Amino acid sequence: MNNKYYFTFGSNKGFPYQNGYVIVIANSLGEAIEKFRKKFPDRNKNIVNCAFWYTQEHWDNTGMEKSYLCYETIE
Repeated sequence: MNNKYYFTFGSNKGFPYQNGYVIVIANSLGEAIEKFRKKFPDRNKNIVNCAFWYTQEHWDNTGMEKSYLCYETIE
């Protein structure tokens, strides 16, 4: 079962992208974080290099897709 997880970025220039998000397709949140980290390693030890992450269910209730840009999908 593949799920979508949404990793968001704020305006900090240290993030891979600013004011947008990346979709990661994975079987679990743990797998999604692992895939995300392979592409975007932690800047600080044990801190994922994003502002926040969401499951599909939570993402659907944020409305962020209207104001944030999707930069890429990681499968």
